[in-house]
Formats: sequence, C-alpha cells, structure tokens
Amino acid sequence: MGTFGSFTTVRLGIYSAQKGLDVTGNNITNINTEGYTRQRLNQVSLIPSVNDRYYSSYNTRIGQGAVVAGITQVRDPGLDISYRKANSDVGSANAKLEGLNQIATILDEVGKGSLDQDDGVILSQLNDIRDLISQAITNGVDTYDPLIRESADALCTFFNSYADTLTGLQKTYEDKLNQQVTEVNDILTQIRDLNESIRNADLRGDPALELRDNRNNLLDKLSGYVKIDVKYTMEEVGPDTEVEKMTVSIASNEGHTHTLVDGVYGTQLSCDNNNNYTISISDLTDANGVVHPDNAALGAGTDMVDNDLYGSIQSIREILTEKGEFSSQNDVDNVDPDALVKRGIPYYQKALDSLAYEFATAMNELNHVYDSSGKLVAGAGNLFSIGSNTNDAVATDPVTGAKTQITASNISVSYGWANQTVSIQAASSPDAPSGDTSRLAEFLDLFSKKLDFVPSHVDGDAIGDAYHGTFEDMLLKIQSTLAEDQMSTDAVLNNYTITADNIYTDRDGVSGVDLNDEATGLMTYQKAYTAACRLMNVLNEALDSLINGTV
Repeated sequence: MGTFGSFTTVRLGIYSAQKGLDVTGNNITNINTEGYTRQRLNQVSLIPSVNDRYYSSYNTRIGQGAVVAGITQVRDPGLDISYRKANSDVGSANAKLEGLNQIATILDEVGKGSLDQDDGVILSQLNDIRDLISQAITNGVDTYDPLIRESADALCTFFNSYADTLTGLQKTYEDKLNQQVTEVNDILTQIRDLNESIRNADLRGDPALELRDNRNNLLDKLSGYVKIDVKYTMEEVGPDTEVEKMTVSIASNEGHTHTLVDGVYGTQLSCDNNNNYTISISDLTDANGVVHPDNAALGAGTDMVDNDLYGSIQSIREILTEKGEFSSQNDVDNVDPDALVKRGIPYYQKALDSLAYEFATAMNELNHVYDSSGKLVAGAGNLFSIGSNTNDAVATDPVTGAKTQITASNISVSYGWANQTVSIQAASSPDAPSGDTSRLAEFLDLFSKKLDFVPSHVDGDAIGDAYHGTFEDMLLKIQSTLAEDQMSTDAVLNNYTITADNIYTDRDGVSGVDLNDEATGLMTYQKAYTAACRLMNVLNEALDSLINGTV
C-alpha cells in the first residue's frame, strides 16, 4: 500500500468511527423507546484480494482499513421465545383472576355480606324464615304465615337479583371477549403490513431495524392474548435473491395447525357468541384480499377447538363457558377433558339455581298435604313457583316440549301463597287434632337436614357428583369453591409474573440500552475518531516533507 493509499485507510477509519458514534447516539436517545432493540455497528478489516501491478514479494501486505459491514440488532431469539411463553402464562392467569374477582364482588354479598350481615343476605334470609317457622310452632301458624311469606318473598328477590347480576357480568365479559378479539385482529393486520414493509426493505438492502422493533413489540403484545409460535425462514423471490419471511401460528395444545400470519398474508379472528363463544380464523389474505395459495394447509378458515387457545382470550372464554360439575359428558369428551374442574360464570349461576331449586322443591313437597282421597287439602299447594303469576313449579312448552323449572332467576312466591289461597301447612294430616304442628316441625328440620344437591336436577345433561349438605352448607360450598379458585389462581399468577419479569430482565440485559456500555462506546469511538484524524495530519506532514522538503 502506497502513501496515498494510507489516506484511504484513514478516511475509512474516520467514517467507521463516525458511524459508531451515530449508532451509539441513536441507542442513547432511544433508551426510553418502547420495544427498542440496541443496535450494533459491524465492521470488518479491508484486505486487498488481488495484487497490484507493482506489487513486490518483498513488500509486507497490510490491510487497507476498516469497512462498515452493516448495523444489526442485538437480540437473543431464545429469550424472545421464553418471554412470549411466559407472557401468555401471565395473560391467561391474570384474565382468569380478574374474572373470578368480578364474580366474588357479587357472591361475597351472598355469602358474607356487609358488616351488619356477616352471614350474607341469602343465608340471613334463610335463617329468618327458619326463626319465623320456629315461632309459628309456638304461637300459631295463622299469625306467622304472612310474616313467613314476606320473608320468603325477600329471599326470592335476593335470588333474582344475584342471578340477574351474574347475567349482567356474562354480558360484560362477552363484550370484553369481543374487544380482545378486535385488538388481536388489529395486531395481526399491523404485523402483516410490517412484514410487507420489511420484505420491501430487504429487497433494497435496508435492514429496517425500526420496523423490526415495531414488529417485535407487537409480537410481545400478541403473546399476552394467545400463545404463539414465531418462525423465521428465507424466501426465494428471484434468481439468487432471498428475503426473510416470518410466520406466526397458534401454539396449540392439541397439535393443530392454525397460522395467523405467513409473510405478507394474515388472518382475522371472529367469535360466535351464540355457539359457545367459538373462535374461528378467516382465510389468510394479503393487503389486497388475495387468498394464500396454501390457505387450507396452513389451517386457515377453520374453527379452533377449546384447547387450541391459551392466553387471556381463552381465560375469558372459560369464564364465560365453564360449568364445573354441571358439565355434560359431551363437554368432557369433545370440548375440554378438564371441564368438570373448571368453573366460570355458568357454574356459579347454576350453583345458585341448584340452591334455589332444591330449597323450593323441598318446601313445596312439605306443603303438599292430602286427604284420604288423595286430594290436596284446602290451603295446601306450592309455596314457590316459576313466576309470581302462576302456581307451577314446572312448565312445559307445548310446541318444543322444553321444560322450565325453578331457578335463581325465576323463583317466586307462588300466586296462591301471595293471594292467601295457599298457606304454609301446620299439620301433616287433615285429620290431625287442633294445634298439631308436626308439618311445621318438618319445615323447621328442613333447615338442618342434609339434602342432595344434584347437578342433573338443574341441567339434565350434567354428570358431576351431587353435593350432600344443608342449605347453609351449599352456600358455604359456593363461597369456598370461589375462594379456593381465587387463591390458587393468584398464586399461579404471582409465579408466572416473577418468571416473566426475570426473563424480561435477562432479555433487556441483552437487547436493552445500557448507559454504561454506551458511554464506553462513546469514548472508544471518539478516541478512534481522534486517532484517525491525527493520523491524517501525520500523513499530510509526511507528504509535505516528501514533496516540498526534497531538493
């Protein structure tokens, strides 16, 4: 390399140091930018690959300076995979706990109540009915029947109110599920469009690092909603020309293939609220609506089974659908093998239905007193019905044959009891002597008697085991079940959060901007820049001496 060639070496060194300062400055200014990945300058030594015409074998070959090979991001793909898996865990547990807490805000009042009603409003009302029956045994049923009826009417109102509130929560979570599906669709569209922009940048030789940051940030957000697999492959777009292609698919527990994004093609999710909140994916299309040539093979345009999904969307679906012991055999065989131990809003609705049904059925049966010919005695009949305008505890639709029975949402004091044509029966036989309170005693015993709360009594297809206990026990079971679900989910969420935070910290240690590292880089590149400029001055002085100082 000649003297003038040294100027080229210095010029390349100054350029490399300047680019290094630019990259370091860009890192520092983006230290608070969400999703920003630390960038690194790649430079290589320039070595002449051929001999010049005046090359001598006695000369020493020296490199010709540093060349900027490009700017890359500092990322660890393994940490990205681990973090997104952990983020799915956090999203799933967090959504489940939020749903359980919402249910608890309703049922806490049922089970524990305010400071003035530590037993809860329903249990307090049951105890009030029991106390009034006890007093009726002592003081006469005629005096206490209206009081018992008023207390029973208040109990029905409480059942109706909490059933309606749970139904309202169901609607709220329907809206929440649809909102999350919309948010996922927006993310998928953005990722598809970014893939196209990155692809075009690759064709121009532009690394498009900021676009990749935006895409990685979107992938992190998407992983909270659904569990995803992200793969990068090279796609041939012409002779000796390849560009990167990113594919995003659902990480299914069932082994099914459901591709969300394949390069410049993307899908959309939809939720069928009328069909058990089934999540479906549309065809894979590009920005112009052209369908992917391998659409079917990539699992697009299909419904996802229950366990295909994982993340906050699936947890919200389970809050909306899981019935616990009230699940059917079909639910267990074809929907979710763990259906019997998963509980959402439907479980607590049906648990209240079971309590209301068994209470009303037992009370109605005791109030059926017959004479010797098998006819109801005067004043006997149903105390509770499926509405205030009827005496029926069960109704059958004449067209469909569907049966309607007493639930928490429709339980009411019967029309006859409300209008005093029916009253609570004191004696178990019309021939009993005056003052006989044997049937009232049976009513009183009912509150301490253990009954079978059979799931199939509420839902004919239910296969769960019956619960054996008193009315109070059933209320406590509902409360304790919810509390156990909350505590276990909270513990799981804490563990998932700690894991996700640790992985995020590790990833940030690799990909994030550290001021100490960047300060070291600033000094390194600044010294390299100063040294290169100094070398330029030395070469200039040497040439001046060579040209002007030679006689």
